[in-house]
Amino acid sequence: MSSKDHGSDLEESRSTKGQSPRRKNEGSIFCSSPAVVVLSQKVFAETIGTYFLIFIGCGAFVVDKQFGSVTFPGMCVAWGLIIMVMVYAVGHISGAHFNPAVTITFAIFRHFPYSQA
Repeated sequence: MSSKDHGSDLEESRSTKGQSPRRKNEGSIFCSSPAVVVLSQKVFAETIGTYFLIFIGCGAFVVDKQFGSVTFPGMCVAWGLIIMVMVYAVGHISGAHFNPAVTITFAIFRHFPYSQA
């Protein structure tokens, strides 16, 4: 960003007294703010999270059966690490309910809106 661009942004913010300065990408649909995240982004984040959860968890089991090198504690670590990584990666978008049973239970006990379950 050049100093000229920065100066024009400052002029815009000064000209609108009493209002917050507007940014150029304010109308973007790709934002991680909880107020702007739409249902399709949440569904996509849940799909990606569930995919990697099943891929890594079941992959650890397959590697153990084929080569015998992962063992039971290794499979537990694989499942735990992939849950942690996916919570950090997409949890801010969707809440990280990768198990549909968790989402349905939250909806039944009214900790999660039915429209998003």
